Amino acid sequence: MSDSNNRSDDDDPVVYGVSVFGEGESLDLFLSRGRMLALGSVPAWWFLTIFLVVEEGWHYSFVLGFALPPIVAYGGVRGYRDVRPGMTAAAMALGVATPLATMGLAWLENH
Repeated sequence: MSDSNNRSDDDDPVVYGVSVFGEGESLDLFLSRGRMLALGSVPAWWFLTIFLVVEEGWHYSFVLGFALPPIVAYGGVRGYRDVRPGMTAAAMALGVATPLATMGLAWLENH
């Protein structure tokens, strides 16, 4: 009897997925980090937006700073729960792009 017939599903090697902060990470680690980044971006961007409103005054572009972070968090959590690395990567990218989009639109609003 060959060795491959005696293997269980638990003996399968780790499936390596997309790497965020290093090489050879597992898919579960990538999804976990994406979820944490997405969830952590909500209070960070809300505090940044509140600070900018206090310092600069209200701009309609600051609505992005309040609206996008919950969408990012939902995408990160849903990507983790449904094991969808594409959704998790999109949530991480949107989480990083939120302050850039907010600042860019505020700049365009002033000019």
